[in-house]
Amino acid sequence: MNVSADYLACDASFPGLELLRLAEAAIARTRLDLTGLRVLTEAAVGYRRVTPIIAALAGAERVYAVGRDSVQASRREAEEQTAYFARLARVEERVTLLPTRLQAPLETVDIVTDLPGVRPIDETVLRSLASSTAVSLMRGAAHWRAADVDAATCRRRGIPVAGVDEEAIGLYRFLPLVILADLLDLGVAVAGSTVVLVGAGAGYVHVAQGLQSLNARVLVAAPDTAGRVALFGGDKIGGALMEEAVLGRLASADALVLCPQRPDDRSLAAGTKADAARVASAAPHLAVTGIGAEADLRALAGAGLRCRGADVGSASPFDLLPAPVIELHTAGLGVAAVMACARRRGSSPPAAEQLAAAEAFAELLPRDLCAARR
Repeated sequence: MNVSADYLACDASFPGLELLRLAEAAIARTRLDLTGLRVLTEAAVGYRRVTPIIAALAGAERVYAVGRDSVQASRREAEEQTAYFARLARVEERVTLLPTRLQAPLETVDIVTDLPGVRPIDETVLRSLASSTAVSLMRGAAHWRAADVDAATCRRRGIPVAGVDEEAIGLYRFLPLVILADLLDLGVAVAGSTVVLVGAGAGYVHVAQGLQSLNARVLVAAPDTAGRVALFGGDKIGGALMEEAVLGRLASADALVLCPQRPDDRSLAAGTKADAARVASAAPHLAVTGIGAEADLRALAGAGLRCRGADVGSASPFDLLPAPVIELHTAGLGVAAVMACARRRGSSPPAAEQLAAAEAFAELLPRDLCAARR
């Protein structure tokens, strides 16, 4: 998926006024109110620079934004792009740029986001936070990793932590646009094309509906029944990618799209090279993309197929358009705000998390923390 260089700009070519309009609309729609709260989040590039500005626009008393070197950009570029947008929004006086998360006055922070500039949220951070602080995962619970957020220590210290119910806030409606952009980059016309879609859960349903609405023939390998698959415009051809019936249909397909229910789920059995080679042998012409399937995409790219989303530094779905990241991060800040305010009122951490689930589309982590999901 290619994105315009304008989204990295610090001048009038960056659609900053449109981002501000979208951010203010999202704040109003969700009634996000961070008045009196202090937020620790990241300084970033592209559309992701919007997060500290959303917090400030929602009334945060102080926003600490931490930049970090990444494959995509340097820390200095992240700081420059965030500062530019803060000035455009006229909130620069309340946004403080920091080189590391440990330089923030952690004992005064009310909300911590788990975005890349702030991670890992581990003992070095948690031991300095007040027990009334709330940690927002800023994605669905399926994306949580103990290496990024030490939820066990959060609970031991009485710090509530929760993610965002991405389906409930309507984020999945953007998934077809991501897949469409990738397929066009790969030279697949989509309209009139045959696409094999492998997936599970609610996300792939949206992708199937979107592709079908563009007059693609969608062949689905999923655990759902043929009747349910037909409801969203697909034809069921099997239950998984490595079934003989599914492999046999790849030769006549233009593209393969992988949409696992969870980021850890694999369509290639155990992700073996032999499986990737078998898919490539069955359809060496195939264009491949997906969402949340990076390991499988890397294996298929290694087998010689044309892939999008397999590179470590490739664009995220949230780099394609500003609306998805604005809606997701506004929701993530809202989850944390409910928990932080509840803790200030004396609620227990579990009660604060439950209140966020009831009032702010929070998605809670399992109580056992699923140690295997490291």
